[in-house]
Amino acid sequence: MARPAEKVAISLDPELLARAERLRKTTGESRSALVGRALRELLRAEERERQAAEYVEAYRRVPETSADVAQSRRLARRSLAAVPWDDE
Repeated sequence: MARPAEKVAISLDPELLARAERLRKTTGESRSALVGRALRELLRAEERERQAAEYVEAYRRVPETSADVAQSRRLARRSLAAVPWDDE
């Protein structure tokens, strides 16, 4: 069974509220739905940024070697050689 939604009170800058209201009227969403959607997107963006930072940090800790790059190129050439190319 789904938990009931929590009610919160927030303060918004008047211009931000006006823009949100215009968007809400365009999309037909309730304020709650609009704010919920915005928060979910913000949280997804934060997670993507965290994952990207982890990825970069991993490469800093264990950078690829010239042998790794050479092997990647060999494998790419082999894979691309197997692809039928149009002569157009």
